[in-house]
Amino acid sequence: MKQITLLTATLFTTLVFSQEVKISNDKVSFSHGSFDAIVVTIPYANKDVVEKELKSEMKDWGGKYNSSKGEYTAKEAKMKDMGDKYFDGYAKIIESGSEIKVAFAVDLGGAYMNHNEHKDQHKTIENRAKKFAQNASKESVNGMIEVETKVLKKLNGEKEDLLKDIEDSKKDIENYKKKIAEAEQKIKDDEAATQKKEGEIATQTTKVEETQGLLKKIK
Repeated sequence: MKQITLLTATLFTTLVFSQEVKISNDKVSFSHGSFDAIVVTIPYANKDVVEKELKSEMKDWGGKYNSSKGEYTAKEAKMKDMGDKYFDGYAKIIESGSEIKVAFAVDLGGAYMNHNEHKDQHKTIENRAKKFAQNASKESVNGMIEVETKVLKKLNGEKEDLLKDIEDSKKDIENYKKKIAEAEQKIKDDEAATQKKEGEIATQTTKVEETQGLLKKIK
């Protein structure tokens, strides 16, 4: 457990140190046109995680949620900080090389939101977009930590198996040593018994010869 905790801390520190969500304002092409959008670049993003988090984010905007062809929409959404009017929100994932970005565009009803003309609404969506990106980044890193932790757990298990094999081999060696010692002692005992048996054989041989000699005495 200590090793896993250390790995988690090390990986998180290595990945997250000095990494911030980048926010920009760009013209972004959606299926229904090109509009001003808030674009967030998500550090260490995993696309599956980003898709899941973006779906949840757009549903939180209220209104009628839908997703189609890589775009996520919240029609007739309403937020307290956006004013009393309903608005339509659009979002899409943009893959640029190894980076994953998410663009958010808002139709305020006749005009698309931009940072010059709609400062308050723009700040509200920008804050939400940043919070979303931070959460998506953290969840992506958590997924990475989970994968690496499973690898570490597997390696620790393999290490434990090796240590068990070592202990079993040591026990085998001790058993072999014991059997060798017993065999060596048996050899000594058998050698002593052999010498004794040779004496008995010599004595018995003499008796046989003496008994055979009795035949010569019979006349």
